[in-house]
Parts: sequence; C-alpha cells; structure tokens
Amino acid sequence: MTALTFHGGVNEIGGNKILLEDQETRLFLDFGMSFSLANHYFDEFMQPRKCNGILDLLEFGLLPNLEGIYRCDYLDHCRLPSEETRSLDGLLLSHAHMDHNAYVHYLRDDIPLYCTQGAKDIMQALDETGSSGTCELISLKESFKTYVNKKGEESKLYGEKAKKPRQYNIVENQFSVGELVVEALPVSHSLEGATAYILHTSAGPVVYTGDFRFHGYKGDETRRFVERAAEVEPVAMICEGTRVNSTQVDSEEHVKEVAKERVEKTNGLVVVNFPVRDTDRMQSFFQVAEQTDRALVINLKQAYLLELFRESGIGTPRIDDDHIRVYIPRKTWGVYKDDRFSEKIQLQDYDYWEREFLDHANAVTAKDISENQDQYIFRCDFFELKELIDVKPEAGSSYIRSVCEPFDVEMELDLKKVENWLSHFGLYPYTHIHASGHLNYDEIRDVVETVQPKALIPVHTQHPEVFKNFHDNVILPTIGVEIAL
Repeated sequence: MTALTFHGGVNEIGGNKILLEDQETRLFLDFGMSFSLANHYFDEFMQPRKCNGILDLLEFGLLPNLEGIYRCDYLDHCRLPSEETRSLDGLLLSHAHMDHNAYVHYLRDDIPLYCTQGAKDIMQALDETGSSGTCELISLKESFKTYVNKKGEESKLYGEKAKKPRQYNIVENQFSVGELVVEALPVSHSLEGATAYILHTSAGPVVYTGDFRFHGYKGDETRRFVERAAEVEPVAMICEGTRVNSTQVDSEEHVKEVAKERVEKTNGLVVVNFPVRDTDRMQSFFQVAEQTDRALVINLKQAYLLELFRESGIGTPRIDDDHIRVYIPRKTWGVYKDDRFSEKIQLQDYDYWEREFLDHANAVTAKDISENQDQYIFRCDFFELKELIDVKPEAGSSYIRSVCEPFDVEMELDLKKVENWLSHFGLYPYTHIHASGHLNYDEIRDVVETVQPKALIPVHTQHPEVFKNFHDNVILPTIGVEIAL
C-alpha cells in the first residue's frame, strides 16, 4: 500500500512535513517549521525550552508524535523512550528555507538526508554563522551529555566533542531510498538548490513540487520538471499553492529593470533590502551594480555563503569581483581598525568564521561607504539598519525595499519601525519592488493541465479550495489523517 500523511503545510504557507509510506519504505518530504502555528504560541523572546527536548513542540502540535525519528539525547533527557533503530528510511529536502527544513534539528542523526549541494551549503552556512545555536542541520551537537575530564571531574560535553555529523546524500538525477526509486529535478525558486521530486511508488509515480516558479533566472529548469512530471503520468501530485489566489505577474527581470532605473536616478548612496539567502535577488542587484558602475555591498553571512558556493562550483557572484564588497560592521567593542588597540584585541570582536574576511581586498567599513556613497549599493536589512548611523546617507540617497509585503501583525510593526528609520535618514518615501518565489493562479492551473495527475493534493497554501478550479479529483489533506493512493 502507498499512503501519504500530512503533518504540516495544511491550510498554511510552509511547515511542510509529509510522510510517504510505500510497502516497507517510509520517508518524509521536508520537515519544516510552521511559522503561523509557532508564532501563535512563541516569539523571538519566548522560544521552546531546550531542556524540555521535543515536549514543548509536541504540546502544540508543532512536531508529529511519531516514534523512532527524534534525537535520542533529547528523548533520554526527558525520560522518553528512545528506540535503538530509526523508523525512517530518509528525508527528502526540497530546499533550505526554514519552513521546509528547520525541524531537522530535532531528528535523529542516523536518518539519511537527501538534498542538492546548494541546499546543503546554505544549511552549513546557517549552522556555522547563526547566533542562536539551535540549527544543527548539518551536525547534531549532543546535549545533556557529560564526560570525565583530565582532573577526573564530571564535565558537560560541548563544542567539537559533542558533534555528530548527519548523514547527507547529495542528489542528482535518479537515486534510491529504501526500495523507492526517486528522481530529483531542479526548479527555480528564490535560492540555490531548490528541487522537485518524482517518487516511483508501487501505486505509481507521486510528484512533489516543493516550492517553484517560472519567473526566476532558472525558469527553464522548472519547465523541464513540469514536462518530466507529465511524462510519468502521476497517480498524485502534491502541489504548493502559496499564491494560488493571486493573478499578479512577477518577474525577476522586472525587479532588475526597476532597480536599475532607481539606481541611475540616485546621486548618493543606494540602500537596499533583499532576503539574505535569496541568490536570484542578489544576482539581480549584482547585475545592476555592474550596469551602473557601482559595487554591491553584502554582509559577512552572505560572503561566507558565496565562498561555500565557490568551493562547490555553484555559479553565483564571487566576493573578489570588482562589483562586490564585503561589509565589516563594528561589533562588541567596535575597535576594528582602531590603532589604539592591538590586532589581537580587534580580532576578538569577531567570530572565527568572520575573521577570514577582515583583510579581504574587497572588505569595506562604514567609513569607506560614507566617504564614497555614489559608488555603492548597500544591502541593509531590518537588523542592520543601525549601520546607517555610521554610514550617514547623504542628501540624494535612496532606499529600495525588495522583500515581500508584511502578512502578519508582527511584520507590519517591523515595517513601521523600518519606515521610522528611513524617515530619520531622509530615505522615505522609498521604492518597493519584489518578485515572489512562487507561481500565481494562472501558472498553477497551467502546470496542473500539463501534468494531468490522477489526484491533486494542495499543500503550502491558505487557499486549498481554489485547486478545485483546476482538477476534478482534488484531495484536501487533514493533519495526521492518512491518504491512501
């Protein structure tokens, strides 16, 4: 028998956690955080307690109550039964957005994970440059463990000694999970490494779109996926529908055109905000920088990610390019390049992974930008607005907001704070231009008509009922209820 059970992504955007069972094979399609449900109970300053393992998340249905999938250190600490063997053959990750992969943190380290090299690089960057210490997507750090130190005393296990690498498998083309044959097909989204899957089950092929779009720089990859999905004549297609209720037409090329026009009309500094790991959007502003003879200034986390991509042979901008600069912010003591302090003291302001960029030929500081404002496009998000105090944008500067519009109260409040900062520095009103990482109504309809699955299952949408306009056999999933194919 082949069955699907949805443990997330139902009547919401994100939170995909889909269990597929086919004869003796059990695997998950994504294992992400449900932002809407999580924000209903938690926020930035009230997070689930690590000391309570998975129990805080189980309490509110943020994690499915399943045996044999969760990390043993958390279960043992909370006196919950931990099985000697895992109950999953694998986890297929469609891409590295947190609403698809964040809860990998809670999974056993011996569950094989499948994703592209680009997705793994992004998760490695999240692990190594994040400040929360709770990602653990690439390596699990055993918690609540002790060891006897050289003095014969019991000590907490931490750092490198606590690391246990997860079992990652880089996917290309066709591979097997348990007894299932799986095809991985790259698609365009808004970051590197996005993938759709075709699973050849005993009931017939099952297509999982992940998140996808046509209007990015890799739109042809999405078209090839749709063509292949149609060829296999699937018994079911699990299709995302983030924008299924919208007919707005987006285009990454349009973002670039509007941004270029704005930059050309700006005499001073151009400040932009785009998602930190949105490599398509970075490419857009990088090309604008080339065309307008400016340099795009990225932050340290973006620089670190681009270095990982370079090592993996992934074609994104290089930090040694003439039109890229790496911004070095003042941190902790704020004494970088302050000759009153030794080099050792200056370095102590930065994490080890940041130090490799401090002497890079393309590194710039707020002083560098402030003195040559018409030479830069300065990427600056909500958490980096304080850098404007040091940069001091001059008259004639502009701001381009290239992120989605707020869709909850918290985001609306954040936007108001942003606008207060922009008004203070003379950057208001501003230009807003964005292209979603998802298909609209007409595009989803066309995909369904092309693929013609026997059953259509919407996921990752607040409007699943709209899919009934596209197909006669739409199955609306319910959390925790098995769907037999």
